[in-house]
Amino acid sequence: MRRLLYALPFLFLGLALLFWRLTPTGAMVVLLAWLTFVLEYRYGGESREGDELVALGVSISVLLLPLHEAIAEILALFIFILAMTALVIKFKRGA
Repeated sequence: MRRLLYALPFLFLGLALLFWRLTPTGAMVVLLAWLTFVLEYRYGGESREGDELVALGVSISVLLLPLHEAIAEILALFIFILAMTALVIKFKRGA
């Protein structure tokens, strides 16, 4: 079983938080978390450590959302940039 799937309950929790309290920052955090998850699920998955890093980053950014939106936004953006950078390097190398 892919370890990336451990992030799914937290992603659904993020959607529930958006229905409870809709803010632009919260919407951006949840959108970036879902985009990171989908990109890593579809194109990544070569290493267990990469899956664990994305799952941990996505879940922590969603869990931080009710506590401090700015930190959650920075973390979600950072994890998204890391995943995108890894995918760009992967496809430029032709692997």
